[in-house]
Amino acid sequence: GMRLNEAGVFLWNHLSQAGTRDELLTLFARHYEALPSEIPILARDMNAFLDELCTWGMLEDEKEPPCARHKLYLGGLSVDLNTPPELSIPQFDAFCAKKDNAPDFTIHIKSGSGLSCSPSGGQLLVCTEELFVIEQETEYHIRFPLAPQITECRLKKDGTRANLYVVPPFREPLLSDLFHAIRLLFLYRAQQSGRIAIHSASLYYREKTWLFAGSSGTGKSTHTNLWNAWFHTPVINGDLNLIGLLDGQPMVFGTPWCGTSGVFHTGKLPLGGIIHLKQNGTNECQPLTKDAQTLSLLYRTISPSWTGELMDRNLQLAASISEKIYNTRLLCTKTPEAAFFMRQQIDAFFSLKADDKKI
Repeated sequence: GMRLNEAGVFLWNHLSQAGTRDELLTLFARHYEALPSEIPILARDMNAFLDELCTWGMLEDEKEPPCARHKLYLGGLSVDLNTPPELSIPQFDAFCAKKDNAPDFTIHIKSGSGLSCSPSGGQLLVCTEELFVIEQETEYHIRFPLAPQITECRLKKDGTRANLYVVPPFREPLLSDLFHAIRLLFLYRAQQSGRIAIHSASLYYREKTWLFAGSSGTGKSTHTNLWNAWFHTPVINGDLNLIGLLDGQPMVFGTPWCGTSGVFHTGKLPLGGIIHLKQNGTNECQPLTKDAQTLSLLYRTISPSWTGELMDRNLQLAASISEKIYNTRLLCTKTPEAAFFMRQQIDAFFSLKADDKKI
């Protein structure tokens, strides 16, 4: 609790009558019949009290505090990341925008105390040890229980803006927690633009990107590293790939989130196909029906699915992308023979497409 003296009670009771600090100061001076020489003293005490309310999240000032504005280009979207001047997240350095375009998404990171000021009520959508989401009328209120310095996040439902409230100091592990929290917010915004994130490793072959998806331990990194070792194919991203349609063509969009691999790209590349890995004693491809292709892709999607509407959006995006790419299941070993076998399958797919064009 906060104990107020008589002056504090007066200021608190008159906050709703004053639109600015100057207006509140006028009321304050009139109440105490202050002489002109005493007004600077009243202003000092009043501002100290209001600053304390702002620090505790009980009041939002009409003036935005100083901030550093970082213009980013992530996943084909323009993102404004506004932070306290002393805060910098180095993982975004490679994604600084070359043009000052109007932002598709604006994120504000605001420094404050450990007191959250989220409103009561709303519908609880997610409650896990890692994520807590409450739906309000126009926004989501999000908490990250494992990130104690991030007290709260407010994400607009239309995906245009998000506010993150954090407690200094701005060192590890806060920087790492912010990097992962921003991933969730960005993936929500990207979803609104027709892009979904797939847990997968990817490589570049025959001028297209190929995703290798599967649960942890199935060999995604092993398989892409085999290609890199034997065929010198570049690895595009080691853990997460953002995909969508651009002018009707399937694409992979660059983001900095790549797990522990440290491998990512910053642009956009054509998507050739998705190979769903499953460990096996031999190497063979297992054809998938149209529905199985969509569901297999949906199963590897990590874009938000807090509501039925968001889940349906993921499903529709998975279906529209699946019908335009090579999509199969690879039963495979973790040996070089698996990479040679899959390369043969992709080459055969290209030959088949070439024959279709001739016909």
